[in-house]
Amino acid sequence: MRRALVLDLDYTLLHLEALPDAIEVPGRTRSAYLAPATAEALADLSNRHDIVLATARSWHGTEPVVAGLTRRGVPVSGVVLEDGALLGPPAEYRPLDPGRSWQELQTKLEEMAPNLPPFTWQEDFEACLVARTETPGEAATLLPLLEEAALRLDATLRLFRDGRKVYVTGKEADKWTALVALLGERAAGAVGIGDGVNDMCWLSRVATPCTLTGAAPAVVSLVREAGGSVSEAPGHEGIWSLLKRMPEPAAARAVRRRGGP
Repeated sequence: MRRALVLDLDYTLLHLEALPDAIEVPGRTRSAYLAPATAEALADLSNRHDIVLATARSWHGTEPVVAGLTRRGVPVSGVVLEDGALLGPPAEYRPLDPGRSWQELQTKLEEMAPNLPPFTWQEDFEACLVARTETPGEAATLLPLLEEAALRLDATLRLFRDGRKVYVTGKEADKWTALVALLGERAAGAVGIGDGVNDMCWLSRVATPCTLTGAAPAVVSLVREAGGSVSEAPGHEGIWSLLKRMPEPAAARAVRRRGGP
């Protein structure tokens, strides 16, 4: 059975440093980049791993990564999007909780809380709501106010902040729940690389957790306590180094010891 390699995007695979021949991923305020050396390492690993991207981004924000990797010979077999609210093969994803009407919830929130601090709804999200502010500080101010209004409407919601964005999603939706729904029993045996607090729910459960120097301190502590790998360098060099020293599956090592291909 092929092992899954689960990868977060922002500040894990993608970094802000522009490099020649990198995969550029445009954003609302700035681009992020996937280094050519990272793509080459993933192309090699895809011969023995199924590549799964697990991100808080929407499909709109993830599709350039999938397309760029495909052009570099890296097939992406699955995606977890919107911090676990969507999952499935690329472009064939499905909601984790198909029973919610997010447009109806958005309308009710706008009616209930007209005096919230300024924000805009990010329209590319399909299975959750994302309120975007101009600064992280404004998002921190918005979070408790929007949370109070949202939970009055539906106690089964979960709200959290990611930079300048506030997510309104289902309480059961997170990356680990979506990975189990996507991979089944293979989720627990996966290799995983992530850097954010929202990655802890699944890095704490996969067989081989990894992270980068410069990740959230709680993530670094979790990975070290689990016996996983922490890169010595940050950024593009850090993710490349983790991918290059990824352990081979036991079956592949056995074949090499026997002198096989």
